[in-house]
Amino acid sequence: MKAIILKEKGSIENLLVEDIPKPAVQPDEVLVKVYAAGVNPVDWKAAVYGYFEMPHISGTDIAGVIEAVGSAVTAFKAGDEIIGSLEWKKQGAFTEYVATKPPYITHKPKNLNWVEAAAVPLASLTAWQALFDHGHLQQGQKAVIQAAAGGVGLFAVQFAKWKGAYVVGTASEVNDAFVKSFGADEVVDYHTTKLTDKVMGADLVLDSVATSEVQEESFKALKNGGHYVSITAGPREEILKQYDINATKFLFISNPVQLQQIVALIEQGIVKVHIDKTFPLVQAKEALEYVRKGRTRGKVVLTVE
Repeated sequence: MKAIILKEKGSIENLLVEDIPKPAVQPDEVLVKVYAAGVNPVDWKAAVYGYFEMPHISGTDIAGVIEAVGSAVTAFKAGDEIIGSLEWKKQGAFTEYVATKPPYITHKPKNLNWVEAAAVPLASLTAWQALFDHGHLQQGQKAVIQAAAGGVGLFAVQFAKWKGAYVVGTASEVNDAFVKSFGADEVVDYHTTKLTDKVMGADLVLDSVATSEVQEESFKALKNGGHYVSITAGPREEILKQYDINATKFLFISNPVQLQQIVALIEQGIVKVHIDKTFPLVQAKEALEYVRKGRTRGKVVLTVE
């Protein structure tokens, strides 16, 4: 089978397309034939900075069909269509087959194709956990979603709106109508307008940009006791100490119960998935370079023949 393997950090160019054996299945695992794999910013960052033990198969998000189940597995059977974010320290999504454990997968949304389904797990779980586990968002509150047109941002806009919040997204002017079509009540053009020129007294800011300037504007936009949640850089203490807010940085965890809730919202038509671009598996390097530019609308996905 073909797999995208990283053996040395330092560059996206270090990703290799190799033929390797199909993985064996342990008693507590399932073997998944992968039809599509979601691309996330962590994938190019891992190639450049070496987050994971090498060599490893890159990628986290999969959509596919279970081909075989281990003797101890009872929750899934061969033929089940699934999605999931694989065990973080192992990765392993950019391949034709992967062995994984049931806690990292759930059944695929019935109304999505393979490409759309592969776009869901990591980005949607990150948005969900940021808003509800760390940001404690409640109905009637005001939520600011930085980089609202991106993969995490679009899910966050929709989850916040579903919760009953007033949703402000930051995006370029060209994405104004696009972000509003996903539920944002207001969009602030970050190229021309400071966030605090439009927004004050927010209950929550979800920040996937987290430069010093964006962090400080985010802190200023929050009310006393508000929640700042970053998924990239941690809150800078020299800025944070000037504000009476709750601030945290976190890394998502695979959570099949939450993913099942998200799948239900997708199947009900409450949450939509937007695909920016697809690449074949063997063009993983081109896909990661595209995501690295930071201008995607929604998600980028690898298709597996």
